[in-house]
Amino acid sequence: MIPIKGYATFDPLKSCLIGKNFSGDFFKKNIEDTKVSDPLRRIADETEEDYQALEKILKNANIKTYRAEFDEDKFDQDWHDRPPVCPRDHFAVIGEKFYAYQKTNFYGKFLQNIARENLSIGNKTAPVSTAFIARVGKDLFWDVGGRESTQEDIDFFKTKWIAEGFRVHTSNRGYHSDGCFCVVKPGCIVSLYDIQNYTTEFPGWDVLYLPDQSWDKVDPFLKMKKKVDGKWWLKGEEHNDQLIQFVNTWLKDWVGYVEETVFDVNMLSIDQNTVICNNYNKEVFAHFKKHKVEPIVFNFRHRYFWDGGVHCITQDLYREGTQEDYIG
Repeated sequence: MIPIKGYATFDPLKSCLIGKNFSGDFFKKNIEDTKVSDPLRRIADETEEDYQALEKILKNANIKTYRAEFDEDKFDQDWHDRPPVCPRDHFAVIGEKFYAYQKTNFYGKFLQNIARENLSIGNKTAPVSTAFIARVGKDLFWDVGGRESTQEDIDFFKTKWIAEGFRVHTSNRGYHSDGCFCVVKPGCIVSLYDIQNYTTEFPGWDVLYLPDQSWDKVDPFLKMKKKVDGKWWLKGEEHNDQLIQFVNTWLKDWVGYVEETVFDVNMLSIDQNTVICNNYNKEVFAHFKKHKVEPIVFNFRHRYFWDGGVHCITQDLYREGTQEDYIG
């Protein structure tokens, strides 16, 4: 059985689930138009290459990795099922419990490896995933917007977690928390502006504020933006109308809203002194140096298509640590 534990996003990471896409052959077999199938095959092949590169980084840090297992032939022509590229969207590890309350079509075999006492599966509407929940020891910062959640379901989990000794702070921004701020280590945060009231919720912590990513300076994206409603971008395919129409029609559930995403805050901590990030950012790296954090740059090439960074495409399964009070 896979051990399950997670109290803080910066505790030492020991095991991790990594995303998975359909193979390039899947698109070759199911799409006749090469103007559509060829770029989707390239995305598939390069996404898998990047997963393997990330897996190597984690294994070099003595972190055990897992991947979803599924028969992709069962999903041919069913374009509504987004492949499990971003497991963070589906799951949460809170304390010693693994929560699976989103669609889990691709994870049947994986979930069989989690002991029943560590597994919580259901059909609640509340967004129970660590894309929405930032874990800081005793404190959980949970954004409950963005889904048609009932207050009853939200209260169900709040009551449960409070009974387990957590303090639950809710917000209603409607965005993934891991696309808004990152608690890198105690005392160190990277954030977009106006996300949290850090003065009261993280008193005395050093917060680096980043401006929104200016897509207005990315000329190739601007050529594609209106055609895709700002939802996705594939460099070099700005004028491929066949691909754009196919994705907008059939793969609209696969893409997000990349125009609103700032990947500089979407990071995966290996421990309090090491963090994996999507790219070099001068201000962020200076903040890391100030707090004695070593960055590892991992380039997930098609994050602008999948609308997912390194935190999105992983789900930590076991981190050392306890329900420590880091905030007071």
